[in-house]
Amino acid sequence: MRKRIIDWIFTLQSQRGILGEKERRLYTYAYGLLLNKIAIYAIIAIVGTITGNWIGMFSFLLPFTILRQYAGGIHLEKPMNCIIFSGFLVFGCGQYLAVASDIGKILCALWVAAILLIFVLAPIDTKGKKLDKTAKKIYGRRARGVLVIEVMIAICFWVCGFIVVTKGIAIAHIILMVSLITGKANFFDYR
Repeated sequence: MRKRIIDWIFTLQSQRGILGEKERRLYTYAYGLLLNKIAIYAIIAIVGTITGNWIGMFSFLLPFTILRQYAGGIHLEKPMNCIIFSGFLVFGCGQYLAVASDIGKILCALWVAAILLIFVLAPIDTKGKKLDKTAKKIYGRRARGVLVIEVMIAICFWVCGFIVVTKGIAIAHIILMVSLITGKANFFDYR
């Protein structure tokens, strides 16, 4: 189904003279990424509707996806596995954010560890994005910049009393830390 949609979009643009056959590989990859993002956000919208926990889910997902695009980490080999795993991950984190009411000492300690490890480890090469020395420097700088901004936003929300947003950002950083560690240790042979 995914491949048919991608082929249909490319054929439509090709017939209109927007794209040529030599660009097929690049745009097939790009449309695949776009469809994956749409699927993940659709899952969040559905789960958010079912659980009534929009704020918790988006406070986790937004910082996670923004920082992850620069930091890298482990990637599952098949897009459908990634979509399914992401759906469960978002659902689980959303449920945690809806149930737990305060930021405890353990969560704070894990969050600080996550911030430090992301700062040190980012970026991690992936199968789809091998980085040369210059790219690692650029992506690393961007990842650290986004990380600092997200931490400052989380602290501001914490001070203002919107703890669910702070927890969502903290959980996003903890999950990303695990992704970076598994990607760095190459636990899965998907690189």
